Amino acid sequence: MEGVASLLPRWLIDWLQVYIVPFFQIQARVLLRALLRGATDTILFISLPLTIGIGSQAIWRSRYEFTSEQQQKIEKWSSVSQIIAYQEDIPPVVPLVLWYKENGLKSENPGNCEGIMGLHTAINSGELPCFPTGPIGTWEISYQLLLGARTFKSYCPEVSYTTNNPSILQRCYLRYNAGPKTQQDPDASAYVMNGYDAAHQDMILTDVGGQTYQLSALGAWPVHLSIQMQLAQRSTPMAPPVLLAPTMLSQELIDKAWIRTTDISINGREIAPGGQRTCRQPVVDDCLIAPHDDGDPTLRPSVSPLLVPPEESGSLSCGLLPGMDLTPPKASIVLAPMSGYLKRYTDEFGHLAIQIENEEWIVWITGLRSYTHAEGTVTSETPIGAISGAGRHTANIHYAIYDKVEAGFVDPLSFIPMGMCPPTG
Repeated sequence: MEGVASLLPRWLIDWLQVYIVPFFQIQARVLLRALLRGATDTILFISLPLTIGIGSQAIWRSRYEFTSEQQQKIEKWSSVSQIIAYQEDIPPVVPLVLWYKENGLKSENPGNCEGIMGLHTAINSGELPCFPTGPIGTWEISYQLLLGARTFKSYCPEVSYTTNNPSILQRCYLRYNAGPKTQQDPDASAYVMNGYDAAHQDMILTDVGGQTYQLSALGAWPVHLSIQMQLAQRSTPMAPPVLLAPTMLSQELIDKAWIRTTDISINGREIAPGGQRTCRQPVVDDCLIAPHDDGDPTLRPSVSPLLVPPEESGSLSCGLLPGMDLTPPKASIVLAPMSGYLKRYTDEFGHLAIQIENEEWIVWITGLRSYTHAEGTVTSETPIGAISGAGRHTANIHYAIYDKVEAGFVDPLSFIPMGMCPPTG
């Protein structure tokens, strides 16, 4: 630079020092500030959505009963489980429940020789050889699922493919774990009930060797219900996980705000001519029974699950949750049809479902777009969620009612009060 400066006339050097150099010094400071501001804005532009996405996914996953990998395993093996269950005449989700309980749905044999289904008695008696430790393939998984299903049926012959009585199924799961002659109360069994509700948390399990453990894993009965709920709502995901979680959580906040500004009143309990209080007399068919009429009337589902009357209803359907679809003409708040203990079921595909149980009834509501009530005790008519209405992705709810006294599903339309009935065809 000094060599170049020596070639310039003195007057030009003076002029550059007076007019040009200060200009570039000022502009350099401005340019530096602009670069720093631009870099900060760019970092915020990238990191803020990323933080929201990752944080939302963490909150969303905390609501899962199963990990993403376990949910995918349930989807993959549900058809095989159903075929095996039909063949052995046990409920369709039982093989998957046993696999989860005994080996966490892992595709490898543990080191205790009992395989993925925990066949302790058969191994110890020599009825079956030791299952070698390590990864196993599709055929071996199917074979062991079948062996577990047969053992379950032999320990609990009163069960069938259509059994949905909680007391029978809980007793059967206990027998699978503790032997067919056990006299223990299933409700006190950690293997069966741990994690089901607030009264069944961190229960103590005693294994076959007499060792005791405080469980954190779900018991067989909440696993049964969770798998049943996932498979009852099978469909393609609404959005990729990075978009699904923040979208669903944002919708939840919007719906909670909506509820705070909405008048929630008793919806349609008018009595029809002749004294009929509900939409129709109960339908009885292959999967629906006549509900009991006595019992505590305050426990009975007596409120429509929709705040607005449905535009249409689907036909009564059998399956994992026999009931019917109800579609409102517009977005509707979803109400608790009865008082009881509320349990939520969430999966990675964006499916939301709610179960409410009391001493006499269980209701299921699936297809929600958001939750607006936490798990725990809920009273009748309390807002518990929202639905989008006709023409939207979450257009309708599926409504199912189980009668614990008569041990069977019942016609849900026969419990909806007059004034909230869907149009008749």
